[in-house]
Amino acid sequence: MPTSIFFNGWGSVIRVVVGAVVIYIIIVLALRVAGEKALAKMSGFDLIVTVALGSLVASIPVTTSISIADGVAVIVVYLVLQEVTRYLQARSTRVHHIVRERPRIVVWDGRLLSDRLRENSLTDDEVRAAIRQAGLISVSQVQAAILENDGQWSIIQRSNAQDHSALEGLRIPSGDGAVAPEQHAASGDASGSGAATPSHSHHQGNLT
Repeated sequence: MPTSIFFNGWGSVIRVVVGAVVIYIIIVLALRVAGEKALAKMSGFDLIVTVALGSLVASIPVTTSISIADGVAVIVVYLVLQEVTRYLQARSTRVHHIVRERPRIVVWDGRLLSDRLRENSLTDDEVRAAIRQAGLISVSQVQAAILENDGQWSIIQRSNAQDHSALEGLRIPSGDGAVAPEQHAASGDASGSGAATPSHSHHQGNLT
């Protein structure tokens, strides 16, 4: 059996060790620069970039055809592009909506929105599970169940609040189509009362 299967020489071992150390240092520095954003809940965009970086980090030290400098350059480019994208998202609503899908309302005013469930490949059971995890016992108690763009659920209990500004930019349903939040305040008053504080569950939604 060829010895190269088990040992290609100390030069190869040293290259792998040095490469792993350098990549590790780069990742630690990147996390330091990114700060809390790197630990926040990830959107689909963040997940794709993270998976790509993970693949690079794993392959660079053991791929002899790629120099360590080349690998570091690729990682730095990915990180810079991610930060530039975040910067543009923070300053442009259009860019934000191109990169990240809008949160989706699938329960409104105590009723499940079957058309929204079909659009987002969700089931009634998934929504009911999210409502239970928010500490509610009935769909009728829910003003809005929202699947956020990071896959988490926001369950908002019915209340007498006149201001729906937290829902700005979302598709709010009504009998004749989407309306502005202010237009729905009257029906919200008539439909029920309760705590105005939204409840957030940690149920992971199906994003496909």
